[in-house]
Amino acid sequence: MFRFQELDYLFALAVVPVLIVLFITVIYWRRKKIKQLGDERLVESQLIGFIPGRSTLKFILLTIGLVFTIVGLANLQSGDKIEKVQRKGVDVVIALDVSKSMLANDIQPNRLTRAQQLIMTLTDKMQNDRVALIVFAGRSYLQVPLTVDYAALKMMVQNVSTDMVPTQGTVIGDAVDMAVQSFSQTELKYKSLIVISDGEDHDEEALKKVQAAAETGVVVHTVGIGSPQGTTLYDPETKAVKLDENGAPVISKLNEEELRSLAAAGHGTYSLLQNTNDVANKLISNLDGMEQKSLGSVVYTDYTSYFQYFLLVGLLAFLAELLIPGARSKRTNAKKTKAVATKTMKTAAPAAATTAMLLLMIISISANAQNNANFLLQQGNKLYDQKRYDEATANYLQALKKDPTNATGLFNLGSALYQKKQYDSSRKLMTATAEAIKDKGGKAAAHYNIGNTYMAQRKWEDAIAAYKNTLRNNPQDADAKYNLSYAEEMLKKDKNGGGKNDKQDKQKQEQQKKDQQQNKDKKDKDKQDKQDQQQENDKDKKEDKDQQPQSQPSKLTEQQAEQMLNAVQQQEKKLQDKMKKGKGIKVKMDKDW
Repeated sequence: MFRFQELDYLFALAVVPVLIVLFITVIYWRRKKIKQLGDERLVESQLIGFIPGRSTLKFILLTIGLVFTIVGLANLQSGDKIEKVQRKGVDVVIALDVSKSMLANDIQPNRLTRAQQLIMTLTDKMQNDRVALIVFAGRSYLQVPLTVDYAALKMMVQNVSTDMVPTQGTVIGDAVDMAVQSFSQTELKYKSLIVISDGEDHDEEALKKVQAAAETGVVVHTVGIGSPQGTTLYDPETKAVKLDENGAPVISKLNEEELRSLAAAGHGTYSLLQNTNDVANKLISNLDGMEQKSLGSVVYTDYTSYFQYFLLVGLLAFLAELLIPGARSKRTNAKKTKAVATKTMKTAAPAAATTAMLLLMIISISANAQNNANFLLQQGNKLYDQKRYDEATANYLQALKKDPTNATGLFNLGSALYQKKQYDSSRKLMTATAEAIKDKGGKAAAHYNIGNTYMAQRKWEDAIAAYKNTLRNNPQDADAKYNLSYAEEMLKKDKNGGGKNDKQDKQKQEQQKKDQQQNKDKKDKDKQDKQDQQQENDKDKKEDKDQQPQSQPSKLTEQQAEQMLNAVQQQEKKLQDKMKKGKGIKVKMDKDW
């Protein structure tokens, strides 16, 4: 079994085809110029010290040296020492909801993406457990059977979408059945099912099926995705908000009660997904607390490196290219002088090219770690802007592993931790940034963020000190001035018991608003009663007047016409209500989200 330890260096091989194309271009250009002087062979024979094919040979040696050097730096390894290691763990099946409701964005960027992030984090924390993946909506499909190949599982998770299951809906019971079939049927333990869903279950049999699974030794954990308040869904067909059969917007809500009942029936735990890392740690803790089974022996290989052989071949190729003369020497003194000059010119160019390429390669290799760190920082910044703070934190940590002294990485990691409400850790990183950076603007920004961490914890005195440090480095920072004054005001209120008075004032204001609303409702009701009474009186007067003989119909006043119109509208409303009662109850249709 062979592998490359440092795959990144192999990207440098892309320069080889470029060099070949350039060399061929130079050869064609040279021949074109020679043909302009006359017959190609005749002109070449007149060139002093010219050796046909020598430049091509030197270029081939140069290319071989470059290729072997790059491959040597990538460090080819083979696994020849084999040891057998005993593994213990449990079988875990992850059932992921891919119904349309998982596209709701009540948690950013949407429910499905956050679920994918959770699975990726969860597998990163696993060591010896076997994992399987099931996706479900109206039906369930096994995407990855039980395996220890976490890389394959991650690749499948990244490609999950709501279009994978043609039958829409949310049928958790079907996913439970498929999970039970994926486990060993002869064991009554070592099995766990993790259901990740928003809980909008259209299957009334799910609870019974979870109870049946628990009897076979399956421990069922559930993870809720979304918010209890819910949000509207986007319909890709109409490119607008999704509507139900009555034309009302569809609101998709997290059904925590459903998921809690399933977890209780499966002797497991329920978790609301807010912080991905915290939920993953909780699940791993539960899995580690289960009784472990022996999963057999696996082969672990100890790798032997062969980089030195490739570097040796590359060095020999470079030396050969330098030592092979580019031109033939002559016996005649005059010609000998010219030959030496020609030789110097012809060998100097390849030697210079070789040296330049070697220097370029060394510079690119030495800068590789720094470039990788900068790339990770850029990726982390994009994720930070998308409010994907867990992933941004992971990128910043990887960048700091490659370049631990990077002040930008320290600052950005501290900012991400602040967004995750890990204020103490954020403050430590900001303090380290303030000490490491020499630029006053950077120091001011670090102290400003330190002040924000104290503000979040209501530590007003520490926040005041931090904002003062900010203003020492940047006296023009308006935000720091505002926060400083706010912290000082809050400190005074705390000392004077102002927090309690503020709470009482707020309660008093809310009570006043409530009383005003009740008075308004009462006035509206009295006004409506008076209008109804007036309409009844006017109606009685009109009926009495109609019974009296009249020679000519009298003309209605504008007020009387309005009263009559209101009476007609009330009668029509009563008639419509009566008709609605006779229509019966509509049949509730199955939802497709």
